[in-house]
Amino acid sequence: MGFISDLGIGGTVDGSFFKAPTWVDKSLPPGRTNQGIVYGKWSSTIKSYITTSFFFLSPNLVWFAVAAATYYCFPYDIDAAKDGILKPWLLYRFCVNLFVTFSYFGFWSLSLYKWSWATRKFNPDNNPTAGRMFHNVWYSIMGVVQWTFIEAMFLFAYANSRLEYKQDSELFHGDMRTVYFIGWCLFIPLWRDFHFYFAHRFLHLRGLYKYVHSLHHRNNDIEPFSGLCMHPIEHLYYFSCFAPSLISGLSPFILMWNGIHLLISPAASHSGWEDHFQSDQFHYLHHAKFECNYGTSGPPMDKMFGTFRDKLGPSPVENVSDDIKEVTQIDFLAGGLSLGSALTMRLDQALFNFLAYGILIGFIIQFHFQKDGLLWSFLLPYGPILSGLLVLNIFGDSKSMFWPFHKTSFVGELGFHIIISYFMAVYPVQKFAEMVMLGENEPGLFDFALESVGQTAAYQNITSLIFS
Repeated sequence: MGFISDLGIGGTVDGSFFKAPTWVDKSLPPGRTNQGIVYGKWSSTIKSYITTSFFFLSPNLVWFAVAAATYYCFPYDIDAAKDGILKPWLLYRFCVNLFVTFSYFGFWSLSLYKWSWATRKFNPDNNPTAGRMFHNVWYSIMGVVQWTFIEAMFLFAYANSRLEYKQDSELFHGDMRTVYFIGWCLFIPLWRDFHFYFAHRFLHLRGLYKYVHSLHHRNNDIEPFSGLCMHPIEHLYYFSCFAPSLISGLSPFILMWNGIHLLISPAASHSGWEDHFQSDQFHYLHHAKFECNYGTSGPPMDKMFGTFRDKLGPSPVENVSDDIKEVTQIDFLAGGLSLGSALTMRLDQALFNFLAYGILIGFIIQFHFQKDGLLWSFLLPYGPILSGLLVLNIFGDSKSMFWPFHKTSFVGELGFHIIISYFMAVYPVQKFAEMVMLGENEPGLFDFALESVGQTAAYQNITSLIFS
């Protein structure tokens, strides 16, 4: 998000979108300023919440303006979703999302790499190749496709009374409904910060990192389109930030506001440059050095859990070398537009992709026919995780399934992160699937599990002994 302590309205610096933050020491090479001088204090974070500077003196204000303009110019047609989503209006929603997302990403890509409106590139000796751009743009489009389907399924739920919502006409009467709406608008960016940290740490567990998140880390020297360049399974858990919209009675605008934030906020933070709006040395270090800075530069979660990295080069926080190493070397990203060389040559990755893509496509098909809702309410959230563990065990791996957190205690920090990550990134996918796949009176997964346990002879024998 960017440190808010030195930002002006909308996240600008001295009224400009193309200046380095004031804490950056321009006498040092890009990325070498110790950002620990502005990061790591919960008191500053809480103050920004109380004063709402996290919203108005940050990029959040710009993204909110984009969301509001999109909602006004391209409003949801909820009634059109009543009879299903595989209709012409779905293509319309995709075009809207693609236009908004790629206009924003394209602006940052052109302004930095074509028009040279910034001058301090973290790694000035490296620029994205045609192959890298094709790769990143392709997976970014897949992200827009997936969000469009999620958005459309929410509209289906609204239209068929599976999820109650507030009409726009109800929001601005000056009563508690207005206060409630404003509160949720302010809450979304806060939720995004915490959701990103826990979902991101979860994706670094070996079973998901190797087959899912490693695709995003093919970009160790990032550029704007790398921000949304993710494996479709990563998109699934990244987009699970939609959780607030599963609460009955919210405005559909909250869904769009969250979606626009998810779609466009990664662009400038993945620029690879230091001197512009939302420049993000914090997250650049994560791509360059990997095992650090899992969250955002907002709430100091990494400082709390010992994974904070302050700058490139020798660091008082962690003794690492000054070089920038490629985490995953992909020939396709270093050369031209050869689609064949982009395809995986590893059998384990191919098997995982077969299972994972099958789950995503199968869910859409079964949603269309509204069949086997309970099964697919299980497969969508848990199938990719089980597939990763299955393939990892079939083919073996040199690292622990909990790597890179294998040195922490499962009954301590590791277990804490897994539990919180589950409820923030996985469980919302389950509730979303149940909402769109199950009828009003059909039991959800947990209800079904409890009912099944209650019918077992062992359970009945135990309860009879306890209560006899």
